[in-house]
Amino acid sequence: MIRVARLIYVQNFRCCIRCSSSIKTPKRPKRVLSVNEKFIEEAKREAEDAPTTSKIKIWWGTAGFFKKSLLFWAVGAYCWMCMVMYTLNKEDVESRNGPAKVYGELAVGGPFELRNSKGQVVSSETLKGGWVLLYFGFTYCPDICPEQMEMMGAVTETLKEEHGIEITPLMITIDLERDTPEQLEEYLSDYHPSIQALLGTEEQVDGACNAFRCYRSKGQAYDDPNDYILDHTVTQYIINPEGKTVGYFMSNRPLEDRVPIFLEHYERFNKRFEEQTTSKEGIVRRVFKAFGLAGS
Repeated sequence: MIRVARLIYVQNFRCCIRCSSSIKTPKRPKRVLSVNEKFIEEAKREAEDAPTTSKIKIWWGTAGFFKKSLLFWAVGAYCWMCMVMYTLNKEDVESRNGPAKVYGELAVGGPFELRNSKGQVVSSETLKGGWVLLYFGFTYCPDICPEQMEMMGAVTETLKEEHGIEITPLMITIDLERDTPEQLEEYLSDYHPSIQALLGTEEQVDGACNAFRCYRSKGQAYDDPNDYILDHTVTQYIINPEGKTVGYFMSNRPLEDRVPIFLEHYERFNKRFEEQTTSKEGIVRRVFKAFGLAGS
């Protein structure tokens, strides 16, 4: 009986051993990486090839919600400020210069410095601040120049008497040999008293002619060397107070058209000047206003 019990015990023990050996011990589950941890691991692997990019990725992966939010706000504020500054700068440029197609500034004109028949210096700088009507001619011109001088005087008189606008009418002589200060003074006595005649050296007059694209050519003298004619461009230029040429009158433009054309340029300039004056604000104040911080 004892032997039988011992045999059953041994067989059961062996069966338990076989069963325990057939059961596999469960392995410990792998730790699942979060999105940020995967991002950091990937950045570390890329560190050798692109260290800067890797640093940015590591920072982004380790940064908290507050830092990321702060970065988004900073970038957004910077972009918004750039947009505001661009808009304000664009408005300032347009208020100062205005669109060229609206105000019609011509690609002629430039700096010059001459002297009048009284010996006083007259330059493009000294003329700024007032309207100018400029003409190139010479005192020995038989017909064209006298006609243009009469028209210049008539425009000057009409603007002053009917519209209260004073302009500076100028004639730059292109005849440097015969048009002396005395000759110019005598010549001007036949025309409107506001007209001034300007003269200068060959270089100075050439510079003014080139700036205003005025053609001039000396004709041939026959019996008398001083008896010659100068061929030249017959144009009167309208110059605004900023020294910019904004219009012109060709020789065939009738007198009744010249004053309205001048008044159109005059009104456009004044409108632009008023808009610039009324809308002029300091850039800091305008930025504060955009933020809603400026007082009423």
